Amino acid sequence: MRNKKVFFTLLISQILFGLFTFIWFFVALMSVMIFDSPGSEKLFWPVLLFIINWLYPVALILSIIVSWVLYRLDKMKTAITIAMVPLIWVLPVFCIIIYAGSS
Repeated sequence: MRNKKVFFTLLISQILFGLFTFIWFFVALMSVMIFDSPGSEKLFWPVLLFIINWLYPVALILSIIVSWVLYRLDKMKTAITIAMVPLIWVLPVFCIIIYAGSS
């Protein structure tokens, strides 16, 4: 192990993001309801939101691969930064859950 702190940060964050895929799966299944209204499949924002939602597994897999390659190349700060890319999807969902629970 090159750097134990970075190693465990990468490992724990990627395990947590991997566990988040179970929540993402249900969110992704419900995301087809964006197109429930007639004509909504022709609107830009619902289509964009649907595509961004379904890109989570791609971003997760790419961030895992790239962060471990960067870790191997001794670029620790960049590896951690790339490993945190799935937060772009995780944080909004948790904010919505917290907001829904408080109201």
